[in-house]
Amino acid sequence: MLVPHVGLVYGLPAQQVALETAASLATLLTGFLVFGRLQRSSGLNELVLVAALAVITLSSTIFVMLPLLTGSAATNATIWSAIIGRTVGGLLFAVAAFVPRVPLRRLRRALWLTALGVLGVVLLTAVLPRAFGSLLPQAITPPSPGRHVGYGLHGYPVLAGAQVVAAVLAALAAIGFLRRSERLGDEFSGWLAIAAIFAAASHLAYAPYPMIHSPQVTLGDIFRFCFYVALLIGSLREIRYYWHTLASMIVAEERRRIARDLHDGLSQELAYLTRNLSGLRGAADEKTLRRLQVSVERARYASRQAVDRVAARDRGAVADALTEAAGEVAERFGLDLDLDLAPDIGMAPARADALVGIACEALTNAARHSGSRKVSLILRRDGDRVRMRVRDSGQGFDTAACGGGFGLTSMRDRARSVGGELHISSEPGTGSQVEATL
Repeated sequence: MLVPHVGLVYGLPAQQVALETAASLATLLTGFLVFGRLQRSSGLNELVLVAALAVITLSSTIFVMLPLLTGSAATNATIWSAIIGRTVGGLLFAVAAFVPRVPLRRLRRALWLTALGVLGVVLLTAVLPRAFGSLLPQAITPPSPGRHVGYGLHGYPVLAGAQVVAAVLAALAAIGFLRRSERLGDEFSGWLAIAAIFAAASHLAYAPYPMIHSPQVTLGDIFRFCFYVALLIGSLREIRYYWHTLASMIVAEERRRIARDLHDGLSQELAYLTRNLSGLRGAADEKTLRRLQVSVERARYASRQAVDRVAARDRGAVADALTEAAGEVAERFGLDLDLDLAPDIGMAPARADALVGIACEALTNAARHSGSRKVSLILRRDGDRVRMRVRDSGQGFDTAACGGGFGLTSMRDRARSVGGELHISSEPGTGSQVEATL
C-alpha cells in the first residue's frame, strides 16, 4: 500500500468468484473438523470457534458469493451486510482464542442454542443495513456509462475504522491461538494463529480501499484468501493426525487382545503344570522332574515378558523397566541384586525391550551357573551410546572353551537385532561380566 507502483486491484469477476467459492469450501471443511473436535472434547472454546466459522462462511456465501454468481448489482446494503457479518465472525474468532477449555454439560442443548444464535446474527446482518440504509455512507461508486473501470474507491472513516477494529481483533486472535498451541502442544491452534495473521493483513488492506463486494480482486482479497488457505492446511494436517491416532489405537487394542490371550491361555496352563509337577515326586525320575520344572519356570517367565512387551510398548525411562524386570528375576532366584542405573535414559521401544531381555537372561544365567548370589547391574550413558553391564562374583568359565548355549546365543541375537554389540568376559574363579552396548 505504501509503494505507489504496486497494484491494488487485479483481475476479472471470474477470479473473484473462484476465490470466494474456494474460500467458502475451505471454511466449511474447517467448520466440520472443529465440530468433530467439539463432539469429542465438548469444550466451550471449540463451540465458540464453530460459531465464528459458521458466521464467516454464511456471511461470505450469502452477501458476497451468491450475488457474484447471480450477477446481481452491488448494493450498499449488501456491502455493509458483508462487512458486519465478517466483523462479527472475526470477533467470535478472537473470543474463541481466549475462551477456556471448559467442558459443556449439555452439549446437544448448547449446539441448538449456538445454531439459533448464528442464524439470528446472519438475519440481523441482512436486515439492519436495509433498515438503516439511508444513514450508512456509500462504500463504492457504481460504474459510469461508457467507462471501462467498474467501481470507484472511497475510504470513508467509518469503513476504515471498522476494518482497523477487525484487524486488531484478528491480531489478538493470533496471539491467543499461538499461546494455546504452545501450552497444549496443539498444532491446529498454531495454524489458526497463522490464519489470524493473514486475516489482520487483509483487514488493514481493506481499510483504505473497502471493496468488499466488487467484480475485481484486491490486495485485501488475496490476504483473505491466504487466511482460508491456512485454515485448509491446518484442517488437512489435523485429519492426518486423526488417521495416525486411529491406527495407533487399533494397534494398541490388538496388542492388549494378544496380551490377554497369552495371559489367560499360555500362562495359566504353565501355572497349572508347575503346581502339578510337584505331585509327581517319587513316581518319576528326579532328574527329569527337575528339568521339567526348570523348563516350565523359564516358559512362564518368557510368557510374562511377552505379555509385558505386547501390552505396554511405550516405556518410560529404561532404568524403570530394568528395575522392574531385574527385580522379578532376583526375587525368583533369590539373588542379592545391586542396581546402579543412570536415570532418564530413553530409547526406542524395540531397543529398550532388547536391553531388558539381555539383562534378564544374564541374571538368570548368573543365578543358575555362577554359584554366587551377589550380582550387580550397571547402566550408563557413554556419549551417544548406552552401556549395560551384568557382573557376578561366581566361579566363572572359560569363554574360549564354551561354545555357548541358547541363552548366550539369544543375548547376542537380541543385541544384533537392534544394531548393538554384546561382549562376554569371564575366567574360571573370577566371575563373569556381560556387557551390552546399544
